[in-house]
Amino acid sequence: MKVDLNELLDNVNSKETFFEFLDALKRDKEDEDAKENENPSSPYSSGVNGWENGSIAAFLDAMHAFGQDSDKIRLDWRSFALLLYAGKFYE
Repeated sequence: MKVDLNELLDNVNSKETFFEFLDALKRDKEDEDAKENENPSSPYSSGVNGWENGSIAAFLDAMHAFGQDSDKIRLDWRSFALLLYAGKFYE
């Protein structure tokens, strides 16, 4: 059963629901990668699950741009920065 990422996003209200969303997002990307390996989409469109940013650099660039452009972002900035930084080295 495919998880509705928008619904999970709308329900993020705690550390637990944030990490449920993050896990579902990761699984969605893994699913798209597997599907794209079997039947690649056009390089000029998003992938089968809607991912447009396939590399970590493109993903971080899109996060940066959205964060700069959006007035919907409210969080503990230090904790979120730590999560992103830990993605570089934590096993």
